[in-house]
Amino acid sequence: MLDVAGADGADRRAEWPAGRRPDLAEAAHQTRALRRALSRFGAAFPVFFAVVTIAVSSAIGQPLRGSVDLGELGLWTLGTLLLLTPFAAALAVMLNARRGGLVWRTALIYSLLAGTLGLCVDLGVLGTDPQSASLSFVSALVVQVIVLAPVCAAVAFLVRIVSESTRLRATGKNFDNR
Repeated sequence: MLDVAGADGADRRAEWPAGRRPDLAEAAHQTRALRRALSRFGAAFPVFFAVVTIAVSSAIGQPLRGSVDLGELGLWTLGTLLLLTPFAAALAVMLNARRGGLVWRTALIYSLLAGTLGLCVDLGVLGTDPQSASLSFVSALVVQVIVLAPVCAAVAFLVRIVSESTRLRATGKNFDNR
């Protein structure tokens, strides 16, 4: 019986000299197509999740069916705009930040996390009664804005600190004598 995992690890170690890390330039070159596709089409993710949110809100609220009450239509519009806040913020950041940069990627990751959470809530709401839908929407919005946004910002801040210290260490400098 052969230990496939052990043999695979031995082959992989033979490619890299002892104590040497993989070449980051080579890894960046291998992921170039994926990074280009994300930078071209990344802003479509918040738009997609916003359209899904509007569709689910329309299906639940049914604002234009039957007799239209302006008060109900106004409340539905305000509620839907409130639900679109995370995606509008992510799209605004993505359109103003350097495409493919750290801030842009953070906004992309935030919109993917917030959108996935919102999509799960939307699918759950469609199967329940409309009376409890508002509570689900509000709780998802709270998690998207109050929990996910600061977490994504903190992770981006930490990534920036680590990348800056790595760059300074590679050039032989430290934070004191930049």
